[in-house]
Amino acid sequence: MMGHAFVCNVCGADGVFEPQGDWREAPSCKACGSSVRVRQIVHCLTQGLFGASQALPAVDGKGWTGVGLSDPDLLADRLAPRFDYQNTFYHQAPRLDICEPSEDWAGRADFLISSDVFEHVGMPVQRAFDGAAKVLKDGGLLVLTVPFDDRPQTIEHFPSLHTYRLAEVNGGWILVNCTREGEIEIRQDLLFHGGPGSTLEMRFFARHDVVRHLEAAGFQDIVVHNETAPEWGVFPPHTQGLPITARKAQTAHRAPKRGLLDRLRARRTTVAV
Repeated sequence: MMGHAFVCNVCGADGVFEPQGDWREAPSCKACGSSVRVRQIVHCLTQGLFGASQALPAVDGKGWTGVGLSDPDLLADRLAPRFDYQNTFYHQAPRLDICEPSEDWAGRADFLISSDVFEHVGMPVQRAFDGAAKVLKDGGLLVLTVPFDDRPQTIEHFPSLHTYRLAEVNGGWILVNCTREGEIEIRQDLLFHGGPGSTLEMRFFARHDVVRHLEAAGFQDIVVHNETAPEWGVFPPHTQGLPITARKAQTAHRAPKRGLLDRLRARRTTVAV
């Protein structure tokens, strides 16, 4: 893998993959700064929508409605010209609380990207998976990353979290929580991730729990993507936090309509493989 030539599927630039340290997060395209995780998202998104992995500069996705949950600018800025896409945030406009999406978000998106978001939401986390299903159209595609591995169960860092605040004290951060029973807890062992908004890690997932949450929310065709795509500089470095794709199940009792799956079948005949 060292010194492997690739084309960045985010910006289209030629590059050489020279992994150092954390392959998942480290910038490895010298042109746009994309990481393996970002290129995996593009790989999974275009493969899921068009039946074949494509670089974004070659994509004509107008007519496909997409929503991002705090996507990084380097990705969002390149998705917007290619799709009918809107990036959203929890802490600023355009605002989308994925745990409680308002009715104007219901059934809006052909695809939803949630990249390392669900580990930051409050308990119970099932609300985030249910919210993702609500935002998607029937047959809509979810591209999801969360930190996970093969541990026996998801680890909740703050299992008694109820009403809490973060406070900066002496140059560091503490969490002050009032439990449902009225007890006060103070925690200093906090892990923050990079990115906008609230980035406190609330949990580390077990792989089978992620699948269980998706199934409970009504998703099907759930795939954990451990494949490499060397042409795009995608080399999964480990088994933790690989991208997952899933489709919102069709609602059987609804009248038939032209959804994402029907459009995908129609377009597959014209997409070069």
